[in-house]
Amino acid sequence: MSFSIGVVTILLASLVLPVSASADSIDEWQRLTEAGTAARDQARYQEAERFFLMAMHQVEQSGAVDDRLATTLNNVGLALHDQGQYARAKTYYQKALAIWEEASGAEHAEVAVALHNLAEISQQEDELEQAEVYYLRSLAIAKRVRAHQQLAVGYNGLGLVYRKQGRLVQAEALFHLALAQLEGRDGIESTDAPPILNNLASLYKEKGLYAFAEPLYQQALAFRRARLGDSHPAVAISLNNLANLYHAQGLFELATQRYREALASNEAAQEPAQGLMGGILGNWALLTHERGLLEEAKFRYERALVLQQQTLGANHPMVAVLLGRYAGVLRDIRQQGQMGFVKSRIAAIHNSELLDLPQ
Repeated sequence: MSFSIGVVTILLASLVLPVSASADSIDEWQRLTEAGTAARDQARYQEAERFFLMAMHQVEQSGAVDDRLATTLNNVGLALHDQGQYARAKTYYQKALAIWEEASGAEHAEVAVALHNLAEISQQEDELEQAEVYYLRSLAIAKRVRAHQQLAVGYNGLGLVYRKQGRLVQAEALFHLALAQLEGRDGIESTDAPPILNNLASLYKEKGLYAFAEPLYQQALAFRRARLGDSHPAVAISLNNLANLYHAQGLFELATQRYREALASNEAAQEPAQGLMGGILGNWALLTHERGLLEEAKFRYERALVLQQQTLGANHPMVAVLLGRYAGVLRDIRQQGQMGFVKSRIAAIHNSELLDLPQ
């Protein structure tokens, strides 16, 4: 089984201006925030992080603890989240949440923003019960304030949780509900639509409904290419997931072509996403292994493992999955000694999971 690659989640930003700050202070904060937002939109996540940290320093110099600080903390969290640095992102989201709750109350729209982003981290780390709690609380606030965009992305996130839990009927209903929230507004022109289309397509693929999945994947890809160009991580994600669909159908030539395009799209981006590159290589390695191209599969698994260990850490469950597949290639090319070492690494990762304590 190949993996659909996130970022099929949708993160929420906030741009609230306080009335208490000086005009000069607001102007500089706004300039830095807009520069960070522009960099993030172009997938230059490290550059975005730097701008947002400068904006945070600007607010901290004023001594104010206001909406600007909470917004900037949330924005730093977004840039870190985009880079896969979930633990650091979570800390910034929690700080933003505390300020918004203190300043505006627990039912304010900005509180829903921070709750949603915390839910995305919990969902991506497979802490599904905690993710559901955050999503439901965020959605309850969004319903009260009639925030349709937040409802759409919240339904999408909750749908991902239910899909992971095997509650496919509920997940499908939520993805349709998310798309319905965008109709009559931006519709398919909304930047929030492609991830939702992608997630619905992945659900249909999981159910073996390939004829329903392909047009949704194609629709998401077409939108992203029109808006972002050919060289962008989001375009690479769509190409990877389309390749996975062809792989599942046994259309190996089409799958190979899409994996190649996905890798090229990410590599040509201004700031290639290393974790994404590792995911694409891992999926492509699985395909080449199934086709009997053992040396090629071995090479791709080795590249994928280097990237995923750098991005996720040496003891991440995804690394264990890749190591298991790599061990299969080593077995087939009769490198028993190296295979034994790889299997010991897998066992060590599983043992480290057993030793983890709740925080």
